[in-house]
Amino acid sequence: MGMRTTIYGYIEEMDFWKDQIKEQVCGHNSNIIYSLPKADNWPPLSREMFAICENDKVELGPNFEYSGRIIHFGANLKSVEQEWSDWKSKFEILLTNLFFYQARVHFNTEYSALETSSWVVDLLRYQVLHDGRMPSKIKYDDWDYKSTYEL
Repeated sequence: MGMRTTIYGYIEEMDFWKDQIKEQVCGHNSNIIYSLPKADNWPPLSREMFAICENDKVELGPNFEYSGRIIHFGANLKSVEQEWSDWKSKFEILLTNLFFYQARVHFNTEYSALETSSWVVDLLRYQVLHDGRMPSKIKYDDWDYKSTYEL
């Protein structure tokens, strides 16, 4: 019998480009999230966990994309913290396919305190170019990782 682990967080989309490149980056990131599998091997990282804040272009309302969109996610899973390194690997593969500035993952179990992990792109290593072309992919070496949880 396992314990429930609530895992949740967000990925903050990189918002350094204008007009056409910005639209292409948003489209690219949306396609990556929507192409995640509906079902996944354990520990899961699947489409059903994710949602993207987007402005409603038809109705007036608050700007949900101020200084970048947020891709948020969450799930209640059975003791997923025991496979943290496997889940983290899947999540980092996802990050290398997105144009993001920072990501945070929180998980809370029934028997321990809230744990937090963060990935922040170092803009000195990853150079944002404004040359009218799609940006280069973000690599593992382009971000700094910190966590309160390590096995």
